[in-house]
Amino acid sequence: MAKKQEKKTTSKPVPHGKADVQATQNKGKFSLHLKLALILGAISFLLYANTLKNGFVLDDFGVIKENTIVRKGISAIPEILSTPYRRGYFITPNDQYRPLSLVLFAVEYDIWGLDPAPDHFITILLFAGCVIFLFLFLDKLFERKKTGVALIASLLFALHPIHTEVVANIKSCDELLCFFFAFLSLNVFLSYLATGKILRLLAGAICLFLSLLSKETAITLLAVIPMAFFFYANEHRKRSVHIFAASLLIAIVFLVMRTSVLDFYHANEIASVTTIDNPLAVKSFPAESRIATAILILGYYIRLLFVPYPLIFDYSYNSIPLVHFSDPMVLLSLAVYIFLIVFGVRRLLKHRKDPIAFAILFFLITVSLFTNIIIYIGTIMGERLMFFPSVGFCLAMALVIDWVARGTAGIDILRNKKALAIVIPVALVFIVITVNRNSDWVNNFTLYSADIKKAPNDSRIYYDLGTELEKSFITDEKDPEKQKSIRNEIIGYFKKSLAICPDFSEAECNLGYEFILASQFDSGEYHEKRSLELNNKQINAMDNLAGLYIMESRFAKAIDLSNDAIALNPGLPTPYINIAACYLNIRKYDSAIYFSNKAAMIDETNSKPYEFLAIAYKALGKQDSAKIFTGMAQRTNPGFKE
Repeated sequence: MAKKQEKKTTSKPVPHGKADVQATQNKGKFSLHLKLALILGAISFLLYANTLKNGFVLDDFGVIKENTIVRKGISAIPEILSTPYRRGYFITPNDQYRPLSLVLFAVEYDIWGLDPAPDHFITILLFAGCVIFLFLFLDKLFERKKTGVALIASLLFALHPIHTEVVANIKSCDELLCFFFAFLSLNVFLSYLATGKILRLLAGAICLFLSLLSKETAITLLAVIPMAFFFYANEHRKRSVHIFAASLLIAIVFLVMRTSVLDFYHANEIASVTTIDNPLAVKSFPAESRIATAILILGYYIRLLFVPYPLIFDYSYNSIPLVHFSDPMVLLSLAVYIFLIVFGVRRLLKHRKDPIAFAILFFLITVSLFTNIIIYIGTIMGERLMFFPSVGFCLAMALVIDWVARGTAGIDILRNKKALAIVIPVALVFIVITVNRNSDWVNNFTLYSADIKKAPNDSRIYYDLGTELEKSFITDEKDPEKQKSIRNEIIGYFKKSLAICPDFSEAECNLGYEFILASQFDSGEYHEKRSLELNNKQINAMDNLAGLYIMESRFAKAIDLSNDAIALNPGLPTPYINIAACYLNIRKYDSAIYFSNKAAMIDETNSKPYEFLAIAYKALGKQDSAKIFTGMAQRTNPGFKE
């Protein structure tokens, strides 16, 4: 009887609805599948636990620590939902609309302020949730006949070192939220397919909308969903149509919202991508070379998925030099992708439930946004961009391991010696690389210092390293000789950056600032003006040049430059402070008070506006007011005296 029963259950496919009902009835709340999912989540969390000691790194400053909108807390949520992504940090004509992660950061700021540890904790939890929903989806998609494959694929995804950038960098909660809600929506859609309950269709659509609000890359699900629900989970064609229709409607709503917000703020200009960020978007470079380089980079992604080393946070100009179709690596990359397309499509058409076809096509669909061939993006290459596509890679690798294990049923693959001989060494290598890479993300200096050795031709990393030395070290150094030595090192980094990319406006700006601090005013003025020639919207150069003009008593020029900066971004305090300083020097105290108050309203933690207010009120003979603002200034600058 036992043998007959076993034969019966393996010969007939179990529809998703019945499988779910059976699992619920037989296993209860803590079914084997749920236990495996929770184990995967725990592994994911433990793997990144060493990031809890890390601080803010890279774009964490722009989206959290120095973001004027996010730091308003929960009250800023309506503003976050109606403004471009970077609006609280700087204004750019090429912006994005990703409000959900900023909403999360605003809530976190209201609860525990600028403490990176709980931020990292939430980030790791999100990643664990991503792994859990990935496993549950793959397991259900293949009708729980390949639980072992789903488990190995999800484990490889959890451990893969290419994801360290996403999980170790708090800013990348946009990527995590996008993935989390994308796979939650796919799971809910599978539930709707099984039950036909309209509320589950609506819930799935809402989850997809939240995914799109997190990051626009979720738009690729419009191709993944038909593949999943018309070829694989297709017991109910009508319900599959409903799922696709709801997804398409949600995507249209999102695109309308996105376009409306970006157009209102004139932040939807694709052509403004700079050479330093993505030379493939610069039309002055030959089209043939740009396309060839883009194809080569697609090959780099596959190489990194197989061999995740070296890992680098930045791939700016000229870490990947432009190449031509005569380069054999370009031809190899092109051949690999042509093979994947043909092989994947043929297998899908031959057998509509072929899992290897799903893995290949999922990879190709999700990587399509980052090809830089048809649509240019803001970077030439990024490890974070492989977060979604790596699902296809990990699933394909799990299927290969399953083939090596001769198709062992269920989770029995974990007892197969051949499978374990592959999984265990790969897992151990991935764990070592991931844990070590996490330690590079402690702070900006540790990250830049680690990666400059691996990318000696990257202009931006030299720039970043010089900027971080100025911010974190030279200001705390009291020894004049050591300070001079550090400044020379900083200047050297900026010069190396400009030697690689002469049109790098930010590097010119910071180099000019260093010369100003070193009292080399002619050189400082030259480089700040050069920065503005390269980018007439470079506010930092305007601020630095205005500061130089104040030191040289050229107050009219300083005021004009600061007004130009305010016109570009009225939400920054420095231009107001510079104007206030000018009016103090020419004894126009009422105007100095006005602009000092404007600066204080923007940044209440800056002592300069309060210092200027104290000085101005004292000059006007208003001693009581002068004492009040002296006290406010001394909270952040104890050494200040009227």
